[in-house]
Amino acid sequence: MGGNPAYNTIVATRSPDPISLAETQRRLADVTRLARSVGFVGRIEYRHAYSRTGGAQYGRGADADSDLLLAFAEAFERDADPEDFSLLALVAHERGHQLLAWHPRLSGMLAGVAPAAEEALASLLGALVLGPGSDRDALVAKATAEVLPGMTYPDDAVRLVERLWVELGGLS
Repeated sequence: MGGNPAYNTIVATRSPDPISLAETQRRLADVTRLARSVGFVGRIEYRHAYSRTGGAQYGRGADADSDLLLAFAEAFERDADPEDFSLLALVAHERGHQLLAWHPRLSGMLAGVAPAAEEALASLLGALVLGPGSDRDALVAKATAEVLPGMTYPDDAVRLVERLWVELGGLS
């Protein structure tokens, strides 16, 4: 699990197939249920469009209650592919962004952090809000892949992610 290489090609070259109003409402209900289960606060919306963002996007509001979680059609397509991220993993990753934005100890440390580092931290925080299982494992693997390009050796990336996992898990 972790990403289908054809994903960007598909999203860049076509529109999602039409769906009914009932299916749109079901998708919104699914995203809302999952988002609330991982602690997301704020507005939640579903757009039946391709976003080229991976399937979901976090928008920071004036406060956490004004934040926005926006899910797109490709989130459901990815969820249907057992080799790709589940909807729960995508939503948990966006919850990780929300935690980074509003956690008193984390938000101040983000100034000047590279986008890849923020993505890795969001994935780890998203993994922490999930129970053990394949979704958590996929987000930890995503975090490792995000930090890997900045490391000399792959084992360095693994050790960094393991250290961050312990440190982030100790925050309350």
